[in-house]
Amino acid sequence: MKIFVLGAGMMGRAVVYDLGRARDVKHIAVADFDRGRAHEVARTFGRGKARAHFADVRKTQQLAKLARGYDVLLNCTQYNWNLDVMRAALAARVNYMDLGGLYHMTRKQFALDKDFRRIGRIAIPGMGGAPGITNVMARALADPLESVHAIRVYNAGADEQHYDSPIAYTFSIATILDELTMPPVMFERGRYVEKPMLSEPEPGKFRAPIGSITLRHSIHSELGTLPESFRRKGVKEVFFKINYDPRLVSLVRDLDQAGFTSREPIAVNGNGTRVSPRAVLLSLMQQRAPKKTARDVEALRVVVTGRSKNRRVASAMEMWADYSRRPQLSAVARDTGFPAAIAAAMLARGEIRGSGVQAPENVVPPEPFFNELKKRGFTFRQWKLNPRSV
Repeated sequence: MKIFVLGAGMMGRAVVYDLGRARDVKHIAVADFDRGRAHEVARTFGRGKARAHFADVRKTQQLAKLARGYDVLLNCTQYNWNLDVMRAALAARVNYMDLGGLYHMTRKQFALDKDFRRIGRIAIPGMGGAPGITNVMARALADPLESVHAIRVYNAGADEQHYDSPIAYTFSIATILDELTMPPVMFERGRYVEKPMLSEPEPGKFRAPIGSITLRHSIHSELGTLPESFRRKGVKEVFFKINYDPRLVSLVRDLDQAGFTSREPIAVNGNGTRVSPRAVLLSLMQQRAPKKTARDVEALRVVVTGRSKNRRVASAMEMWADYSRRPQLSAVARDTGFPAAIAAAMLARGEIRGSGVQAPENVVPPEPFFNELKKRGFTFRQWKLNPRSV
């Protein structure tokens, strides 16, 4: 098997590490706009199987030429490049996978469904942790039910590392800015509706070190697929809630109100120079990000309610991930990169079948997928709930 990994950031290195340990993966391409970073990731994590490449996602044909002949193009770049990379996968005639699209991009990606069907290849948007693991957990809980009423997705985390600044993050700061400034989308009473930022707080209890927390609405990719995937089962409600560090939320809100998250270029210095405040902000935040390695944990919980044997039922499933010291990977990197690597290998082996653009919950078989995650130290638990209490 040959896997093409695009993007050598925090998630890309976790993907390469996991693929490097798979016996039947014979070659890994690690491509990035920063070739030096790609080389470092290939050398450090690829176990001698990986080769670094320079890649510019804006140049479709050049990227397609690099990816041609691989079994899967696994996109670990910023989500706003998803459509560009999908077009390169189409030109290369290879299967495609990414880590999510924050709802709006995810919905746009399905416009390429007929193109992937035409070449007999499959594209799976959102195959990381959340989205990804969460989608497959929703499938596992919903399959035994005759009808589904609600799918509620919760993302909880805690980091025991000490940081001097609230600018501490375990995944793309650009994505975090979007999650904290774009209106959340919820599927409510069978309709998509926008909600206020971080609205409808809900208490959540998790084992230590997360403990008792408050989860709130945030825009996320699960809303881009779950309502459609379970429409035939009558789903009426789908939402995603998360807990963010209050210091980071406060900082981003202040920056947003001051205009620093705007993508619209503005004139500076009175000499005709125009710059995007958001681009400057991202550059500063990346330069000043803490160098300490996260000591985090993450829990992904899905609650599904519906009917079985003409009775109201409710059940929950939870995945738990920890950070690792060797290699130094955050829990978020592990539970985003590892499931992507697992699914890419399953796709290359023919264990995931189909064509067109397909949501993870519709093509990834839950049991073998969860078994692979368990081999890597992820834990799962499932329990029944009182349907009157949820």
